[in-house]
Amino acid sequence: MNLAAIDHQPTRAFVLPLARTRLSFRLLAARGDLRECLLIYWKRNDPYPASRREAALALRYRSAQRDDFRAAVSFVETAHYIRYFFKLRGADGQEMYLSEYGFTVQPPADGFFEFLYANDRDVLQTPDWAKGVVYYQIFPDRYAVGNPKKALHAYEPWESVPTAQNFLGGDLAGIRARLPYLADLGIGCLYLTPIFRADYNHKYATIDYYSIDPDFGTEEDLRALVQGAHALGMRVLLDGVFNHTGVHFPPFEDVLRKGEASEYKDWFYASGFPLTMQPLNYACVGDYAYMPKLRTGHPQVRDMILDVMLHWIRRAGIDGWRLDVADEVDGCTWHFIRMRLKDAYPDALLLGETWGDAARLVADGTQMDSAMNYLFRSAMVDGFAKRRLTVSQLDERLQRMLMKYPDAINLGMYNCLGSHDTPRFLTEADGDVQRVKLAVAFQMLFPGSPAIYYGDEVGMAGYNDPDCRAGMIWRQQDQNLQLLAWHRQLIALRQKSAALRLGDFRTCVCDDARMLYGFNRTLAGETVTALFNCGSQMQSVDIGSSGRAVDLLAGNTLDLTDGRQTAPVPVPPYSVKIIQIWEEEDNA
Repeated sequence: MNLAAIDHQPTRAFVLPLARTRLSFRLLAARGDLRECLLIYWKRNDPYPASRREAALALRYRSAQRDDFRAAVSFVETAHYIRYFFKLRGADGQEMYLSEYGFTVQPPADGFFEFLYANDRDVLQTPDWAKGVVYYQIFPDRYAVGNPKKALHAYEPWESVPTAQNFLGGDLAGIRARLPYLADLGIGCLYLTPIFRADYNHKYATIDYYSIDPDFGTEEDLRALVQGAHALGMRVLLDGVFNHTGVHFPPFEDVLRKGEASEYKDWFYASGFPLTMQPLNYACVGDYAYMPKLRTGHPQVRDMILDVMLHWIRRAGIDGWRLDVADEVDGCTWHFIRMRLKDAYPDALLLGETWGDAARLVADGTQMDSAMNYLFRSAMVDGFAKRRLTVSQLDERLQRMLMKYPDAINLGMYNCLGSHDTPRFLTEADGDVQRVKLAVAFQMLFPGSPAIYYGDEVGMAGYNDPDCRAGMIWRQQDQNLQLLAWHRQLIALRQKSAALRLGDFRTCVCDDARMLYGFNRTLAGETVTALFNCGSQMQSVDIGSSGRAVDLLAGNTLDLTDGRQTAPVPVPPYSVKIIQIWEEEDNA
């Protein structure tokens, strides 16, 4: 038994309240090293060992180096003064016990781990509506024109090549007019990139957080959009750009004018006065001089951010916020805002942007509810668009990713294939629609919340910003209708299956030689098995199940028994099979 690889600490990374009466326990070990992991637990005031109970931790995720064992344990009262240790059985048959004092060959007599108390705010709570929801990201200037009479810019034709400077005229009224299309697609939540008064077509250089940019309409247009979306069962997130502002943000302009005498000088990170762009002597996001960074830990800045977030929830009825470069904002600010905002609106979603490991934002449930999962995107690009991963390498990337977060967080991660900051997935795939279809299927079947970047569903292409921000293709003759139907079909399957939205995940096939990958999603007697043939040869897979099964794409019932043996499932080249299996009821 590799004791050096075994890890458990009595911290939130390993013991997390899922409810005041339910705790999640976790233990890490070397891959394949443990055959069994038992939690031995009891209440401090109860007699030991007479009152002790056992719970088996299941192998939940497996990377190339480590196994991740987890279990959720329920209690009849608020979990408090819970003492525990672990009984471990190795693959070699060796038995060891793990307590606060370390490893022993006999059950420990003292030195137990202890969980003290599940307070209200200790509980990991994320909005139920956001677990498994399908997102749709919109860049407002490029989606649809609702008010063609606007004359704020010299608008270019809708089919123009996108640039960092040009405007096409999309607006909130245009989005509202397309809500029936989005509802028919099966979208559950819209995410709009910034709509507040700001410089540039992207609006990430904010001038006024309390007014809608005239390019997009009015506050009444926003309310009408939100109300229309709600009527069709969709939620709406706005983009909160609070890490930085634009240079025309009034407090920054005040510092430009008054220098060190400005009452707002401490809102920003100045290394000298007066402020200058050449040489640059103030901090900026991405070192872009036109977007100065806010000192988000400053009490006045922190209060302003909270006020803006509450303002638009109250005034427009939005359902939460996507928070730009959330990982560069002072962590104490997010703790403060989450506490205050959730007191008033517990169902409001906080979705943070980050490009790597999102654990700092989401792992302990004290900042964000979810994060943009670019680690997922990179795995899809490398695994399906570029085809430069074996299936075992793909599995390794995904397993390592899932191990970073609690299961409840994994179910709500924003799993995107693209965004306004990336090349479009069809372009990443060199125009190969079949690769895109496989990636979309994977996205819709994998744990988390699939996110569609506007136009990807109809086959839009484009290199990185600004090329990925072209006008939405609305003419049917220019759309890839087969790809659109594929999205609709898979979203509909997801909506009908609780296992696909909320079920556990387990890899069931990982065969490099045959280029086959498969996983199960399981919940309450329902198992959905997804089988991906990434190669050019017909393959067949014995999924180890028998009984009632349905091919969800073909819509036909499968007979998984062949006499007394289970029958293999055929999987054609470069395709996916989705099999739904229900446990047979025992009528004995």
